[in-house]
Amino acid sequence: MKDAAPMHPSAEEEEEEEERLAVEEGLLTEQQLGLRQVEERLHRDHIHRLLKPSPEYPNYHYLCKVCSVHVENVNGAYKHIKEKRHKKNMMEKQEEAELRALPPPSAAQLRALDSAVLQTASQQGISDEDLEVRKGVVTRMEEIIKRQLSGLDSAP
Repeated sequence: MKDAAPMHPSAEEEEEEEERLAVEEGLLTEQQLGLRQVEERLHRDHIHRLLKPSPEYPNYHYLCKVCSVHVENVNGAYKHIKEKRHKKNMMEKQEEAELRALPPPSAAQLRALDSAVLQTASQQGISDEDLEVRKGVVTRMEEIIKRQLSGLDSAP
């Protein structure tokens, strides 16, 4: 019987383990633990703590990666999350992710779509006769406009 390959924890699992050990050892204060939990909540809404201050916004500590908005503090981040534009951008991001996760259409689906488009075009589209009539109208209008414009050029 073969031994299973050792499982290597992911970076996230390692971080969680370090946090658990730090809490057990009393290295994290309640305030630090609370801030970490708040930042995890903000992370779910795509608001991340800046690793270094932005030159444009030196007093801002967070960045909404969905809206590209700098946020000064946790309270500002929660206010931003409640804004219509953030909610709209989050919904669009979720819809985009869902659409990207869809499998490509099958050959049968493509044939059905092609058939539906061709049928609609034949029922609702312009006939060859109508197209010729419209081209004739365009030609006559061009002639009238050219005559009017050439009449203006020769006017005293």
